[in-house]
Amino acid sequence: MIKFKKIYINLFFIIIIFFAGLLTERFQLDNKLSNSFKNTYDNFFRLIYTLLPREEISIIIAPKEYKKIIEIREKSIIQTKLTKDLEKWSKGKLYSKDHEHDIQIRLKGVFPDHWIDKNQWSFKVKIKDKSKSFNGYKRFALQSPKTTSYIYEWLFMKALEKENLFSLGADFIDVNINDKNLGAYMLIGQISKEVIKKNNKKIAPIIGFDSELWIKEQMLSSELNSKGVVKKENGAEDVYYRVKINPIQFSEKESNLNDLKQAINLLESFRQGKIKTSDAFDADHLAKVMALRALLGSYQFDWLDTKFYYNPRTKLLEPISKEIHVDLNHNYKVYYPTWWIDSYINRPDYEKNKDFFVDDLYKDKKFYEKYLKQLNYYSNNNFYKKLIEENSKEFKSYLNMLKMNYPTKKVFSEEHLEITRLRIINYLNPVQGLNVYFSNYEDGKLKLNLSNLQRLPIQILGINFNDGTRIRLSNKISLSGRKPFLPIETKEIEINCEYKNLCKKSKIDNQRIVFKIMGQEIEKSADISPFYK
Repeated sequence: MIKFKKIYINLFFIIIIFFAGLLTERFQLDNKLSNSFKNTYDNFFRLIYTLLPREEISIIIAPKEYKKIIEIREKSIIQTKLTKDLEKWSKGKLYSKDHEHDIQIRLKGVFPDHWIDKNQWSFKVKIKDKSKSFNGYKRFALQSPKTTSYIYEWLFMKALEKENLFSLGADFIDVNINDKNLGAYMLIGQISKEVIKKNNKKIAPIIGFDSELWIKEQMLSSELNSKGVVKKENGAEDVYYRVKINPIQFSEKESNLNDLKQAINLLESFRQGKIKTSDAFDADHLAKVMALRALLGSYQFDWLDTKFYYNPRTKLLEPISKEIHVDLNHNYKVYYPTWWIDSYINRPDYEKNKDFFVDDLYKDKKFYEKYLKQLNYYSNNNFYKKLIEENSKEFKSYLNMLKMNYPTKKVFSEEHLEITRLRIINYLNPVQGLNVYFSNYEDGKLKLNLSNLQRLPIQILGINFNDGTRIRLSNKISLSGRKPFLPIETKEIEINCEYKNLCKKSKIDNQRIVFKIMGQEIEKSADISPFYK
């Protein structure tokens, strides 16, 4: 009897373990438990951190005003997004050192990561006109560092400042709200007259794509997806072409109305394909901003996050970039963004498989070439490694602050930066870039069939012969980069050989086509093979 009891007990535990394993796999309970433990661990260390004597800002919000924030957060949680109709301000006071500031404050961030945490929420803050500015800002955001890719947003803003590009500015600061210590927060400047002046710019219009339609489309898509429906027609894929272009910062007293009209006209004309990238934007600024994002491993160059300052002197738009979106939780050795290579994206809900905004930018081949040159320059000169060395004291201080607040999180990785840099160099200098086949030689004209084997465009420069002579094309021939997971395309080109005998098929072993990756200076060459079709 005892023997059978042991068998039943063992069988019972085997069944429990079996079903526990199924549930764990089905609902990813192991990941949830692990994340829960890590968050609890971080919260404990953050609590200890807040007990240490530190310089902080203190915000006091009256119960009635704070209740408005609570109610807005609860509504946002229910509908999974913070929509424009919920962007309501509460009154408060901000205390910094010996100063008292009258402020308005509200929740910030469309997505739940900004306000789903029990304690740390993202806020937008406006200091009233009669009150003194704080750190030179009248408008700024206070965000949990986990919403700003920890130290990477600060690095990005430092990079923009170093390159004399429009920077909103970023800093780390300890925050206390209603006598509750929240730990380290990131303070990010928001578009305002003060930020324009900080960037040594003349007060002028700043414009951007309105997010309201996009948010509504996202909410509808989420609702349909929960019911197993994929929404493609008139969905989020092409919302870029349908949203409004609005002023973000404009005052008729300080800016010219014609400048605002010109700014909106530039951006709209670009979107409609009427003008090229370099006709609408400051191409040098745009190329640098995109290259700096790529080198940090940013997951996107988002048209919604990017705003545009209209420069009255150049009459062009300058990008104001933010939200770097570096995700160290992914395996960056395997998974990496590709917008910096071309506009192709592999998403099942995207019929066109392209990022329309980035695609429109890259259509201007002169700009694309300028951007790739800039990307090559930054990656080969270890830009971010040098930037960190130049700001080592501040960087180490902030890194220690973040590690104390988030001991279980990857707040920074040198390996990530280096792998990203080497990956870019690899794409700019592929092992094999071109297949070339002899087609025909007649009347002094050599016909070749070419296939570009890698993602970036290629420029054909001419032919080198083994006797040391060469033929250079007066007009470079461009080949577009290949699309992933699709057969390579073949293009026939014709080169005037000036009746050289070396161009004959019998001399094919003596010929090499000369090319270079667009935007690169290094010339490469490829053998010419017989064409058997």
